[in-house]
Amino acid sequence: VRRRLREERNQAISMKKNFRGAVLGVLLVVLLVLAAAAAIVLADAGLLHLLGVRYAAFGWLIGYVVLSSVIGLPLELFTNGLAGALFRLGWATRRQANLLYIPLDTLCSALVFRAAALLMPQVEANALAILVTGLLSALCSQPIEKARQRKRPGQDQESD
Repeated sequence: VRRRLREERNQAISMKKNFRGAVLGVLLVVLLVLAAAAAIVLADAGLLHLLGVRYAAFGWLIGYVVLSSVIGLPLELFTNGLAGALFRLGWATRRQANLLYIPLDTLCSALVFRAAALLMPQVEANALAILVTGLLSALCSQPIEKARQRKRPGQDQESD
């Protein structure tokens, strides 16, 4: 009887350790994602500040960038999806799809930043700052990357 109780107690302790490890792992991943998102938001806010965007407090500028990100997510998914679909259907090369993406993403980003500026009167964004930020974000992202394949035995060249 004591042996069975000891085994059950050890199983309960083991389950608690596994649960704690799983929770710790999830929290670590969440913290890493939040840290990456915070770095992007601070970089955008710093760029907007350098380009002359006026704001009541730096927190309002951070809120402006976060609001723009939330509003712009559907448009970002659309522009990435359109470029990817054109490439995968064979209607455009990788380079053509990426070149189409740049003005399309710049325009969508400008519309989103303008909409966010209308929703937040504490932030005054000028057209130049909006366009430059949209263009830089479009240039930094490449929706269709080169496909890298491993060289197989008996294959002399790598294909893209």
